[in-house]
Amino acid sequence: MSTTVKYLQILVITAGFFFCCIGNGVAQSFYSQRGLGTINYFVSGQSVGMGGVGLAVSDRLTVNYLNPAALVSLPATFISGNFRHEGTNLKGQQQDGSLSRTNVAGVQFHLPLKREKISFAIALLPFSTVEYQFQGLGSIGNDGFTETVSGAGGLNTASVSLAVRPWPKLSLGASGLFYFGNVRNVWRVAFASGTKLNTTQEVNQNLNAAGIRFGLQWQVTNGWRVGGVFSPSTTLQVDRTVLLGTFAQFNDFLDRDLEVPTSYGMGTSLLLGKKLLIGADYYLQRWSNFGSDGLVNDSRRFAVGVEYSGRGRTVNSSWFSRSAVRAGFYIRDLGLEDPIGESVTEAFGTLGVGFPLRWTAARIDLALEVGQRGSLSSNPIRENVIRFTGSITAGEAWFFRGRR
Repeated sequence: MSTTVKYLQILVITAGFFFCCIGNGVAQSFYSQRGLGTINYFVSGQSVGMGGVGLAVSDRLTVNYLNPAALVSLPATFISGNFRHEGTNLKGQQQDGSLSRTNVAGVQFHLPLKREKISFAIALLPFSTVEYQFQGLGSIGNDGFTETVSGAGGLNTASVSLAVRPWPKLSLGASGLFYFGNVRNVWRVAFASGTKLNTTQEVNQNLNAAGIRFGLQWQVTNGWRVGGVFSPSTTLQVDRTVLLGTFAQFNDFLDRDLEVPTSYGMGTSLLLGKKLLIGADYYLQRWSNFGSDGLVNDSRRFAVGVEYSGRGRTVNSSWFSRSAVRAGFYIRDLGLEDPIGESVTEAFGTLGVGFPLRWTAARIDLALEVGQRGSLSSNPIRENVIRFTGSITAGEAWFFRGRR
């Protein structure tokens, strides 16, 4: 069996696995009950270990999910898949809890139409996650009851991207986006005795919309690069059904639009010498333009990160020269107000490594994020989060004639 056929089988099997298992990859969060839920931010497997820095990073083995302009630097056909495990410890004034979840967190397929000049890619990525369940006890007179509030679902993004390099130092890209998903929120009251009727209210929302994202990267000088992305707002089409108890069902019962806001980001990266890469990113989502369902503030995210790597590229390069170690930090305002009107902020430190696989056009990236979401001094719930992300990127030269 030829090497190309073996690589092709690996790519097809990997793609099938990730497309079958794609799902929302964030653990339960108290704060996912507002708006569209907890918003997922993901640039690449490399960027996670650098605090999420990647808008201005261009790497021959990194598939960039957020900035389509970076795709033109990929010299071959690539597939990239990601998984995420998250453990969350919730601490409140009167309750504690521990939750965890593992799931696939995105997949992308890249095809160079003209090597390092024009690139095409398709991707599937979770955009947001709603997943929570809380219970409380109460009473009416002598009748006790259990109240349960829960939610599940989220929004995903399918994208088709095209990237071009019109001049040697400038890359441009655009992604057509299709948002789709379902959010289900349930409120139940169950009485201990049979003297009162149990109550249920269930709201199901099927969501979809089309959008677009633009990106660019510009190499200012040798080793110094800047980049940016921009997405205009889009209105989600909502097919809403409300079920009251077990006897009444209403379609489009609540007349309320949901929006994906205007967002933009900018970043810079600098290669010092030939081994140390440093970078910083800023990303903004304008939730304040809509100011509904708790999302009343702009979500702002600032990150800094470093990577140390030998930058080896050939099969003769040593294993260590093709490996990388990373570190970073980020802070983000989630853009929402909790039930008592305070903004919610999260802060995380990150560590990451990248290991080459047997052939030169493949790498495994692993990253650990440790941080806190919310604060007991300002918010009703503090969430201590440990998140582990793994990414595999594999490539093979297709459709090239002659020597590669």
